[in-house]
Amino acid sequence: MDDLELLVNGMKYSGWTQIGVTRAVDASSGAFTTTLTERWEGQDGKGAQTEPWPILPGDKCEVRLAGIPMVIGYVDIFKPSFSSTDHTINIQGRDRTSDLIDCSAVHTPDEWKNIDLLRFAQILARPFGVGVSADVPVGDAFSVCKLQQGETAFEAIDRYAKQRRLLLMPDGAGGLLITRAGNKRAVVGLVQGENILSASGSIDHSQRFSQYIVKGQAAYNPYSEGATEAHIEGGASDSGIKRYRPMLIVAESGSTGATAQERATWEANSRLGKSASASVTVQGWRQKPGGPLWEPGMLVQVKSAWLRMDGQMIIRQATYERGDGGTTTKLDIVSPQAFSPEPPDSKKGKKGKKGGRNIWSEAIGEEDKKDG
Repeated sequence: MDDLELLVNGMKYSGWTQIGVTRAVDASSGAFTTTLTERWEGQDGKGAQTEPWPILPGDKCEVRLAGIPMVIGYVDIFKPSFSSTDHTINIQGRDRTSDLIDCSAVHTPDEWKNIDLLRFAQILARPFGVGVSADVPVGDAFSVCKLQQGETAFEAIDRYAKQRRLLLMPDGAGGLLITRAGNKRAVVGLVQGENILSASGSIDHSQRFSQYIVKGQAAYNPYSEGATEAHIEGGASDSGIKRYRPMLIVAESGSTGATAQERATWEANSRLGKSASASVTVQGWRQKPGGPLWEPGMLVQVKSAWLRMDGQMIIRQATYERGDGGTTTKLDIVSPQAFSPEPPDSKKGKKGKKGGRNIWSEAIGEEDKKDG
């Protein structure tokens, strides 16, 4: 049976009674929590546990799931507890990339010219011992990248990643990966009555808006007009929201008309796609016996009459669990529209059978009907 292995300072610990490992395509750090009841009295002819395990917050750790590295980072929390009959420990930790999330971006210089996203991210991540790679083109160089006082290293990188409509996620080896969702496809679909143990869905329009307006200022250029530099604007609309609901966004950094437009499109798409989400639980950690693990960022075909869903979705987050409920994977899925480069109104919802409303289609746009 697949198991979780926790290595702390090179020492391997296994046999956990409760396991939870979470990775997401739009979160730059993976996380884990594990719980074990240590042998307080001797069991199965073995001697009782007499020495406490040498694990402390700040220790280096690695989490392997079915032998595959999932988190390489540090122990954040160590919780021991005991009574006259038992002794329990809980260990929680995150990837090395967590330092990018927690810590301020302190760097001299604090401004770079003609630098692309990958190089910028590598410079900010290097002091934390975090490598940065990309599995997709990162786009043109920015004319200027400048830190804002008090922001974290992740916030600084993410500001510019949003302008290129790119995602930041852990690579499983302690590094940061610049990527896009949908680069991989699951080898099996999620089908009600076959491999779905339980599921729930949500369609929430409270964070969608009828119009997205992005305003900013361009970096100084002696060859351009000052009025043009000071009034950069881009916009996108969501025709699925019928009443007047505008959102104005101040661009995170120096902009051009094109980047302001891209930023508005990303915001509209992200909010539209995430407004229709579902959580699906399946047996085991693998897509099929002996097959690959379920992974965040994968395209997967979903067919569930009770969810009224029949189309292609993206796995936003995967949580691998083992406990009283057995060994399961919880998959949080959203529409590919959440990470799409196309404006929201370029994809129109479709009607269900007999002309009835298909609420998922209206919420997420035209689904891709190709098999997953």
